[in-house]
Amino acid sequence: MVAAIGLLGLPAVAFAEDSLPHRLYSIEITGDEQDTAVSLTFDRDPELAVKMLRGPERLIVDLPATAFEMPPEDVLPNGLVQSIRYGAMDQQRSRMVIGMRGPFTLDGPEKELREDGRYTVSFDLNLASQNAFETALKERLASASVVTVSTPKSERLPSNSPERKPFTIVVDAGHGGIDTGARGRDGVKEKDITLAFSLELKRQLEKIEGARIVQTRVDDRFIALNERVRIGRQADADLFISIHADSVRQDYVRGATVYTISKKASDAMAARLADSENAVDSVAGIDLPEEAEEVSDILLDLTRRETKGFSLRFARKLVDSMGEVLLMIKRPHRHAGFRVLTAPDVPSVLIELGYLSNDKDESLLQDDEWRTKAASAIAAAVAQYGEVREASLR
Repeated sequence: MVAAIGLLGLPAVAFAEDSLPHRLYSIEITGDEQDTAVSLTFDRDPELAVKMLRGPERLIVDLPATAFEMPPEDVLPNGLVQSIRYGAMDQQRSRMVIGMRGPFTLDGPEKELREDGRYTVSFDLNLASQNAFETALKERLASASVVTVSTPKSERLPSNSPERKPFTIVVDAGHGGIDTGARGRDGVKEKDITLAFSLELKRQLEKIEGARIVQTRVDDRFIALNERVRIGRQADADLFISIHADSVRQDYVRGATVYTISKKASDAMAARLADSENAVDSVAGIDLPEEAEEVSDILLDLTRRETKGFSLRFARKLVDSMGEVLLMIKRPHRHAGFRVLTAPDVPSVLIELGYLSNDKDESLLQDDEWRTKAASAIAAAVAQYGEVREASLR
């Protein structure tokens, strides 16, 4: 049986002062592989929306800000339900992603006010043919999420100065909210590691004169990959640094790695990591449309090539600076098709700080002294890159 993955409460998210989160006391899943019922018990009437997604088949339940008060071990997949994830999307929204064993149809949801004042929300999931599933999917298409895939240049923010914009670095804490990322041998979550490190990296980068630091997230919330790219472009960033901590089956593998973008992965490990990182939107129940082929544009192509060149130069500086004080993996600079690095005009790198599947790395990743040392090494590389950038503007 596949275990549920969830959050016990939402302590890392600061809810709006004028609105306390709803409280979800229980998620009960009963039935068999023909018909399965899902029942949710809230402290008060919640406004929610449901939608069905394919590839794989999932049911998405969008909720208001919700504190999940039941222990994760009490939420057990059953019947048609193969897996269930839940957590915060941002300060105002939470989400449940229910993975199904195959095509299904949906009845409900229905609400009921109980005698004790609590509200029960229930819906029935029924085994269905592929045709029946596609028909049901079309009927609910109107409620599907719309995701922006790219950011027009007109949406980018103007620089603070008409003559010289500040040296802007976007620090991206990987994963968050419903997307926990990798898990360590002792249960530590990648999303917590990346957030703590990103906050320390911001403190180190603020020591660079004239630098402006933008963070994609400062608390425990989910941010889609295309939104992370958009933040970098709207900030008119000079660098985009995405922070991660991987986990692999081989527990002896350890050390930091720097990744840049490439259509072809440098090796099997890089390809596997890119596939895993690119799938996080699916984990959070976001159904991305297939990306359309872009019209050939000579200027855009030149911009991409120039950006890739800057990314490679910065990656080399990172490897040199980090390698002086940290353990790096063999061949520490690798490349693959990471979606979070796709901004055509923002030099971008993804840093895997270490491997949560390795006891020593997992311990270091939670160590304040190591975190400061690692963040300082990255900041030193950023400062060197900034000096080269400043010289080119003179």
